[in-house]
Amino acid sequence: MSRQLTATQLEILKTLIELYEKKKRMIKSREVAEYLNKDEGTVRNIIMWLRGMGLVDSRTGPSGGYVPTIKAYQLLSGELPVFAAGYGEAFVDTVEGTVKLVVQRLEIMNLLSGHNVKALLQVGGSITKIQKGNIIKVVGYPRGRIFISGKVNQVNPVAGELLVDVQKMVVIPDEIVGKIASRRLIKIKENMTIRHVAKTLYKYGIRGAPVVDNKNKVVGFITMTDIARVIGEGGGLEEPVSKYMKRHVFTIRENESIVEAMRLMDYHSVGRLLVVDNKGDPVGIITRTDILRFIVGLGEGL
Repeated sequence: MSRQLTATQLEILKTLIELYEKKKRMIKSREVAEYLNKDEGTVRNIIMWLRGMGLVDSRTGPSGGYVPTIKAYQLLSGELPVFAAGYGEAFVDTVEGTVKLVVQRLEIMNLLSGHNVKALLQVGGSITKIQKGNIIKVVGYPRGRIFISGKVNQVNPVAGELLVDVQKMVVIPDEIVGKIASRRLIKIKENMTIRHVAKTLYKYGIRGAPVVDNKNKVVGFITMTDIARVIGEGGGLEEPVSKYMKRHVFTIRENESIVEAMRLMDYHSVGRLLVVDNKGDPVGIITRTDILRFIVGLGEGL
């Protein structure tokens, strides 16, 4: 990217970095002009152009001026941004607790090289407590489809920037639940015995199913984990499932995104959700495995 800058632009950027490293404060355009013996108006115009490229940040007021961004350092070192993402939130684990930040800009670097991938974040919120090595998780938008985790590599509190060494990155496709949910909905009658339920789940190769009353209304949910707990606690296999089922059923509408399904599963610590239509009637089941298979299957045929 440095090849896209003219010689004068590159000279001014390098000078700004040099003065900033030496003085450790915001740098005035006048200082750059005096250092290079150039017209201040010309220098200011070029710095504003560099600011528009995200290479320089600025502050107004008596103590204001310009400061190079982390992106500028990465540009000069040859690490180029190759992918731009949207906005989101970041959660950083510090010695004083978790710091939540608003991500105003997110750029991924070295993505195509396959190694040493970095994320450059411009954030809103205080980053004075954040240090190199802190664990960070980023949820990017739109609709929370980009997830990044890694370690903080650099902190620029003046420009409000963090450079992150990316350890994991997942991009979730924007697909609705109804497209990947299983439509084979096996229902369990509330008066069925635990033994009968276990045989039914095993027969159909599923790990859980909704429980319905004699009017076919969903009144609970039972899983193989629940059945294992009954056995482990010495419960009777001939007792009705209604005694051991979970009475709160976690649902999601079929037109919601799979990202929302993941969020609900994580929030409620469950591995599956009952899928309902606009009327609230059950139409299927979606599991973590369904979502994983869908994501992994996107690479088939490439």
